[in-house]
Amino acid sequence: MRKSSRTSPLTLTAKQPPLDSHVRRAAPDRRNPPPVVRRSYSYDRGDGDSGLIFSCFQRDLVQGFETVQRRLEGQSLAKYVLTTGGGYFFVPPPGDGWTEALLRS
Repeated sequence: MRKSSRTSPLTLTAKQPPLDSHVRRAAPDRRNPPPVVRRSYSYDRGDGDSGLIFSCFQRDLVQGFETVQRRLEGQSLAKYVLTTGGGYFFVPPPGDGWTEALLRS
């Protein structure tokens, strides 16, 4: 049950994920999550070719994706995951403001 008042914080009775779980290792401090937007998409082509495609958007690769990947090293899930490819792609924000900022630098 949750309790809320102006003088006491919310009390959650739900179990917290284990400290070594994927979600806790990726973002150990829920109040200060990594500066990324992540999304996974599963696929199954029906001929045994199935898997997961992962996309991640952030402004800074080192503070975002690479920091999360370092935290995930050695996790229990790693023995079930095989990375077969990947890449970094530049996706500009909407509008023309980014071109002016790029030309100024």
